[in-house]
Parts: sequence; structure tokens; C-alpha cells
Amino acid sequence: MSRFGIIVEVDRCVGCQACAIACKEENQVPPGVFFLKILRSENIEDNVVNYYRASCQHCDNPACMKVCPAKAISKGPHGEILVDQKKCIGCHMCEKACPYGVPVFPSGVTSYYGDKKPLYERPLEAWTTHPAGKAAHCTLCSHRLEKGQLPACVEACGIHAITLVDYDKPTEKTKPLIEKAVAMNEAAGTQPKVRYIAKHMDCKTFKMKL
Repeated sequence: MSRFGIIVEVDRCVGCQACAIACKEENQVPPGVFFLKILRSENIEDNVVNYYRASCQHCDNPACMKVCPAKAISKGPHGEILVDQKKCIGCHMCEKACPYGVPVFPSGVTSYYGDKKPLYERPLEAWTTHPAGKAAHCTLCSHRLEKGQLPACVEACGIHAITLVDYDKPTEKTKPLIEKAVAMNEAAGTQPKVRYIAKHMDCKTFKMKL
């Protein structure tokens, strides 16, 4: 069994937003809603602007799962955190519990383009359907992992600032990244599988909010 996560190399990221755009397109996320954002943090002392990925952290000890009264949150086959939107009652408990402010609640607009005519017609799939008021967030592109494909964000990153890793089966390439990477806001205790490498940013204490 694999336990997938993502390593973000903050010093490589240039804030181009390619991963965020790929995520919206892949998941047909409606206007005003983001499963993934590229945020910035300025280090004035070092005169450096850090760009970093903010999304579901796919925690091994997810706070959201513990508080969900409908038991709508579970772990997928590779450790990814998933929401069963048929079970979700829209109570926002997961949003309040998440130390990263990740869960979003779409308004019910079913098209990526809102009320405008799409550039091309695309049939809705399970991962492109976002019911009104139901919790949603990055799924690590679980539907792509099932096919042996990379998450859309990883595939779209031309400078390789984000890498899909298997914590249970590190490769020669990913092992050094896993050893260097740290969890964001480590004190939250949720054991994220999205981790960061940064020279000019104290990720362990940084309190990211999507």
C-alpha cells in the first residue's frame, strides 16, 4: 500500500499559478472557489519573497475527520483525505477544526465558467461535481492516482517545485526530499503529508490559512 503526499520546494516556486490553474481545470472547480492556492510570505530580513502551495495537507491524523458528525470524511486508498458529499450535511465543523483553513463550501454553481458558455462541453464526473453547501477540498487527484497518473498540479509544474512522494516507498529521487521536508504548523499535531522545504521560511511554526 502506498502513502502519497506532496513535497513543496518553496525556494523553487516562482508563483506562476500553473498548478492552481491545472487544479481548477482538472476538477472543474467553480468561480471563486479554490482547492489549491499559491500564497506568498515575505522574509524582510533576507529580502526574499516566498511563494508556497496552500491546500489540503492530507494529514495522517486529520482534525476534520474527528469532528465530522456525519462521518463523511475518510482516508482514500493512498492516505488521501476525501469527503463523501452524499453524507456531508454542510455543518462546517471540519472547516472550524482544520488548522489550515482548507475546507470550502461551493455555492452550487456547477460550471467551471459560472453562467458563461464553456469553451468546450465536458461531461461531469464524480470529481467535477460540487454540490451547494457541501465540504470540498483537494483530493490529491485521487481519480488520477488510481490510474497511475500524477496529480494535475504536479504534472503542470514546469519547474518541478512540487513532487508527489510515497512515504512508504521512497525512491532514490524522493528520499532526500522526504528527509529535508517539514510539516507546516507542526504544533497542530495533524501529521500532514504535504510538507515543505524552505531556506527563508520557518515552515514548522508558520500558520498557513488557505
